[in-house]
Amino acid sequence: MLPGVASIRPWTDPSVTSIGRLPMAPPSPAFASIDEARAADPVDPVSSPWRRRLDGRWAFRLFDHPDAVPTAAISTKNNTAPTSSAWTQVRVPGNWTLQNVVDQRGARDLPHYTNVQMPFDGPPPKLPERNPTGVYRRVVNVPKTWLRRQVVLHIGGAESVHVVYVNGAFAGYGTDSRLGSEFDVTEHLRSGKNDLAIAVIKFSAQSYVEDQDQWWMGGLHREVFLEARATTRLVSLECDARYDVERGGATLTVRSTVGGATPPTEGWSVRTTVETLRGRRLAKPDVDEVPHRFAQPYVFTGHIAESRFELKRVDPWSAESPTRYRVVAELLDPAGTVTEVHRQLVGFRTIEVRDRQFLVNGQPVWFFGVNRHDHHPDRGKAVTTDDLRDDLLAMRRHNITAVRTAHYPNDPRLLDLCDEIGLYVVDEANVESHGYNTSLCHDPSYRATWIERVSRMVQRDRNHPSVVMWSLGNESGYGEHHDAAAAWIRASDPTRPLHYEGAVFHDGWIDGGLPATDVVCPMYPTIEAIADYGRSELGHRPLIMCEYSHAMGNSNGSIADYWDVITSTPGLQGGFIWEWKDHGIRTRLPNGRRGVAYGGQFGEDPHDGNFVADGIMSSDLEPHPAIQEVEWVYRPVTVELVDGQRLRITNRRSFAALDDLVARWELIVAGDVIDGGVLDVGTVPPHASVSGPLPFPAPANRDAHLSVRWTQRRATPWAPKGHLVAWDQVELAAPATYSAPTFVRFDAPHAAHPDVHDEARPDGGLGLGIEPTLAVFRAPTDNDGFKLMPELHERHGIGGKALGAWQRAGLDVDAADQHLEHRHDVEIGSDGSDVRQVVHHHEVVVPDEFDDLGRVGVTFELPAEFDRVRWYGRGPKENYPDRNRGAMLGVWDARVDEMPYLVPQEFGLRTDCRWFEFVRSDTSETLRLDVLDPVALHMSATRYRDDVLYRAAHATDLRPGSTLVVHADVAHRGIGTASCGPDVLARYRIPTGTQRFSYRLTRRHAR
Repeated sequence: MLPGVASIRPWTDPSVTSIGRLPMAPPSPAFASIDEARAADPVDPVSSPWRRRLDGRWAFRLFDHPDAVPTAAISTKNNTAPTSSAWTQVRVPGNWTLQNVVDQRGARDLPHYTNVQMPFDGPPPKLPERNPTGVYRRVVNVPKTWLRRQVVLHIGGAESVHVVYVNGAFAGYGTDSRLGSEFDVTEHLRSGKNDLAIAVIKFSAQSYVEDQDQWWMGGLHREVFLEARATTRLVSLECDARYDVERGGATLTVRSTVGGATPPTEGWSVRTTVETLRGRRLAKPDVDEVPHRFAQPYVFTGHIAESRFELKRVDPWSAESPTRYRVVAELLDPAGTVTEVHRQLVGFRTIEVRDRQFLVNGQPVWFFGVNRHDHHPDRGKAVTTDDLRDDLLAMRRHNITAVRTAHYPNDPRLLDLCDEIGLYVVDEANVESHGYNTSLCHDPSYRATWIERVSRMVQRDRNHPSVVMWSLGNESGYGEHHDAAAAWIRASDPTRPLHYEGAVFHDGWIDGGLPATDVVCPMYPTIEAIADYGRSELGHRPLIMCEYSHAMGNSNGSIADYWDVITSTPGLQGGFIWEWKDHGIRTRLPNGRRGVAYGGQFGEDPHDGNFVADGIMSSDLEPHPAIQEVEWVYRPVTVELVDGQRLRITNRRSFAALDDLVARWELIVAGDVIDGGVLDVGTVPPHASVSGPLPFPAPANRDAHLSVRWTQRRATPWAPKGHLVAWDQVELAAPATYSAPTFVRFDAPHAAHPDVHDEARPDGGLGLGIEPTLAVFRAPTDNDGFKLMPELHERHGIGGKALGAWQRAGLDVDAADQHLEHRHDVEIGSDGSDVRQVVHHHEVVVPDEFDDLGRVGVTFELPAEFDRVRWYGRGPKENYPDRNRGAMLGVWDARVDEMPYLVPQEFGLRTDCRWFEFVRSDTSETLRLDVLDPVALHMSATRYRDDVLYRAAHATDLRPGSTLVVHADVAHRGIGTASCGPDVLARYRIPTGTQRFSYRLTRRHAR
């Protein structure tokens, strides 16, 4: 039994949010001097004799329930670390679920993934019989000088709740696994060695509002430290830095709250300075006395010194130009001695929602956004500063400029980095009651939980210029708790708009949830729905999708179609892709191989399978192919052809011109670059377009394109000089169809023509055994349907329907020509040399009952020695009919694609290919496919047949086949985003009727 709390069991009571926890405040370490404050690292600022970092190895023991924890596990008599074999060592920060520990019964507690459903049965606040509880122990040496100060224990994050003991005495209890807790432990300490124990209980009544789409873990996953603070100190430094759009100046209000163990008496004051990061003062320092007459009703408003600065000229902060300034607050005692110095980096900016627009510094901005979880494939929720920086730099390199902290406040260092690098942040409270999302938001026992989680987030993060909206949480219904939390924010921080999807989901987009959200922020709306909202002009709020384009597996279809509507419809300002990164965990998989696990692969039940793998990046930050389309859609500058003769260049930035970019053009005819140069565009102001002539006379050639690429003129904090930022390609002349030569023709299959010579087989004497067969089935993508979780569609009403239709028709098991009429003619000949040519003509009739096929085309196989491909088509990365606008036509060269997705599925297509070559690197032998009719086909070449991909449950189940599997499709279904969102648009589906296509195969032997 846990001493001090066993009788009240606070983890079972949702109304108990903390015991003995100190109020939240913006992180603000104390420095001894201004010079120290200036020199400190902006992200990890503390190197102080008054702070003891406790990250590292801790003694640890796991129990299967908090009631199973013996008192002896909390404390030892001689203040030494436990040494018995029952104890092990674990890393902090870390999750015990990833550190191979067992409980007192010898059972491991492993990661557990669910999306909507809870991992145990309710109703709230019922808890499971097995509730893993970890006890962390560490001996801390406390200097005698510390005991004259206020010693505070900081716990950055613990899942789900934590109980603190110092030298065996209960010192505090905290909830909210994604925000820090601090406890005054001074009275429990002694000089010298002290025994610190933290019991972390994995499940609690609070778990019902932490039901996010992620792994259930356990442990201390953020930093832990002990800090000796002055008994009278600056406990909170709040900075309101507003930019004046009209005059270019700013107003800075700094509120310094002085408190601590000893309240300030008469004579204490705060001297506040505002300066550039190089130390140049913007104004004369302001000295304000700290009010001390607390017994003055109607007069005393707290021990708060307030300074206000009217600044004539500042550079505003925005994601495009993240200029920051330094606020320094010196605390002076009654003798005028500086006792400590605090500093806060600020950015001056003003945010408004007005006239159906979200405005930053008076200008509308695009939310080129993604949702982001704290995740690492080896450390789980324990992410380092380097992990955070790597995430954000990769985002900026791919033109992502906005982040939603889904679905909880991220590690506070992330916001420091967003301030520095330049990203807009929707800061989201750790509130998601998805499994009970229409009940707990009205349950009085959870009212304090709601308000405290929201308010503590605001109190911690309010100084960050990158935070442009406060989110009340995610998928937790809409009730009076939300309105109460929203009212608190509006009173405490009226400078930022509010965001809450549940309010508009439950009460409608036009005027639903007005108290709780200042933006319409739907999840996975259709393109038609957002277009209707914008065109109707009925709602007065801007629409910014909190989630769209669900990136599960081969996905993100039609993202360009979304942005066609967004950029052309008033009232629409973008959204946040779900999501940034897969959440796979590296481990030994059930198949015995090392790999990245998804839900269910730790043996957990219930689970939601590979729904956890839905990022545009892999778990270890390798880009998925769709990143090419995302980067293009989010580009800051566009180029269009107007009237066939002129180029229109549009600057999509809100504050910066295009002077930092260099534009280079290329004229491409039939895949060959025949001319090029630098495009002189002059000055293009923000939100403006300029037009100019083509940089050359309009060509008469067939199949001519102009490509324009924009690169960095200079290095930036996230990319080197020359980094590709944006690109566009415009068609100047359409391609012509090839003229097929007339050779001896016969109808396939060969068996129908016993009198034809061997060289007149469908292979045509090419000597590679090529026999094209009809293909209409593709290895289903996650958007086609959940092959691993067919019940998910029935349970939640989500997921694509195509796979189910294909299965019911038998297309996944039967040969395609059992269902569709297919005529195949072959012509054989040569071009007058020794090069053999074979021309294939196909006619496929798609009947009405097959109105949503995966593909219409043929497949054939080549020897495995063909290991490279060259093509004239869209590239360089994999692309699909509804995800190829950012894939430029050109001649590309690549090795055969590897499977990029955690669950095997259709991959590797290149659309609009005029020709395709299969090459042996060892001999340069080449088989070339020239498209004759229509002008292009969609092609892929992989090591896997469709049935192999279909049967495989995990990427590690695959072993490359003994051949190269080729697909040539005259039609291919789009990708869509139906795993959680709209299915493929009608224009990207394969129509019924007759499809005809022809191509020529030519083999060139090595010389």
